[in-house]
Amino acid sequence: MDHDADVVVVGAGPTGLLLAGDLARAGVTCLLLERRADRSGLTRAFAVHARTLEQLDARGIADELIASGTQVHVLRFFGDAALDLSGLPGRFPYVLITPQYETERVLEERAGSLGADIRYGHKVAGLTQHRDGVDVQVEEDGRRRLRLRRAVRRWLVQGHRLAPAQPAPRERPGQPGGGP
Repeated sequence: MDHDADVVVVGAGPTGLLLAGDLARAGVTCLLLERRADRSGLTRAFAVHARTLEQLDARGIADELIASGTQVHVLRFFGDAALDLSGLPGRFPYVLITPQYETERVLEERAGSLGADIRYGHKVAGLTQHRDGVDVQVEEDGRRRLRLRRAVRRWLVQGHRLAPAQPAPRERPGQPGGGP
């Protein structure tokens, strides 16, 4: 399989899904590869804090996630110790309790609707960097190897780490010649 993308994101956790959606919204061709065969039914996190909800709200998806969980306005600790969040400024003066798979569902739906190509059952098996890009070797459903030729023109992203697919520009985004 030959595929051409500006960015390949590795991992369909919340970070990868959010990034894929943001890139697609910005018009960047994005391929997200996830080794799991399907969405996970497990959760590694269950609390979504106010700042995260603000970021999701800016993308128009906070309300959908809020509908999947429970708002906790007062955190109770041991004894009589409690932390009342209801007086905090902002639209989200609480912690939202919802399983991580709900967060991933909302983020995946957004990314897909914006044009991100999301593929489950695709494990990155290797990389070869060239002057003009990167070849990404992929195992599909553990059976055969596929090759994305010169797949990445700009970045390969794995979770929260970035690896430049070519020498990083000296100028930064927003500066002349610094890219999008």
